[in-house]
Amino acid sequence: MKKTEDTKIDLQSLLRNKIDNMLITTSWVGKVKELIGLEAVSPVWGNKPAWYFWTSQISGAYLIELDETIDEQWESDHLASGMFKVKHYPDTKGKVFANFSFEEQAFVQSNLFDHTHTPKFETKDRIPDSLFNVAALELTMDPKDNLALFTFEALDSMQICYDQGMCEAYPQINKEKHYIAGKKARNVPGYDLGYPLFSSLLCLYSFYSRTKPVRVLLTRSPGFKYVCNSSKKTHCIDTDDTHIYSLNVLFSDNREKTTARGEKLFEQRFKELEHEVVFDQKFIHGHLPNNHISPFVNTVLDEKWWSLATADYKSELASTCGCENCHH
Repeated sequence: MKKTEDTKIDLQSLLRNKIDNMLITTSWVGKVKELIGLEAVSPVWGNKPAWYFWTSQISGAYLIELDETIDEQWESDHLASGMFKVKHYPDTKGKVFANFSFEEQAFVQSNLFDHTHTPKFETKDRIPDSLFNVAALELTMDPKDNLALFTFEALDSMQICYDQGMCEAYPQINKEKHYIAGKKARNVPGYDLGYPLFSSLLCLYSFYSRTKPVRVLLTRSPGFKYVCNSSKKTHCIDTDDTHIYSLNVLFSDNREKTTARGEKLFEQRFKELEHEVVFDQKFIHGHLPNNHISPFVNTVLDEKWWSLATADYKSELASTCGCENCHH
């Protein structure tokens, strides 16, 4: 793989259009949105392609933002890859709100956020980029939607702690907090929190592209935590208490040649992987619906990843414009 700055703008447009088209296709079909628990989506206007998502499975809001693009020469074709940040803005009444840091909680409760649990447009640039991160997402695809590899990666527990007691000041929200040595200042279940959104995205892609998963791989590797020292500098420390989980789902059309290319890409990506394999299965002639594949984290093979590729749901709109005024 080679990152090419001269194609970065084109790749951003390609990836933005791909996700927009997935969302537009689904927005016309209320049944699909209901099935996957997608309550609402909103583009986030800024320098990078980004979207807010609201789902029925998890209260609060998600942000997906394109962070980096890679142009990959593959055989006689090109593959486009996009690396996305996944953030979660928790509902103050939600189960995971207390797991977020004092600073994150204070921001959500401040006037910088609105009733949608997202930053106000005029204040979103005041939120530090280091906050609210829960996972990373990568999408590699060919331009014709014959092949796509989705990768979701996150820690099972995203921890921040202090190696000694100290007081931190947060001038943007006019607050300060005294921290106790060794006590976790943040303990967010990144994988479990981000996985429902990832599963919904796979459903969206299946319905949009009319392709199905042909291989699923889940791995885990040693994790890390962040420790703040007496100089108030944060260091990344390896720990046995956490693990990184990586879920990789390969989509392909039903042509033998495309599936073979996908398998070749899959093997090239993961042939030197030294991570523990939790689950690895090909789905060439079928699939296992509602199959829980991990004893460690909440990972279920949703049969909708397959069934939506052949679903015959019709648009419930009287026109193709998609506006509320045309909905009957």
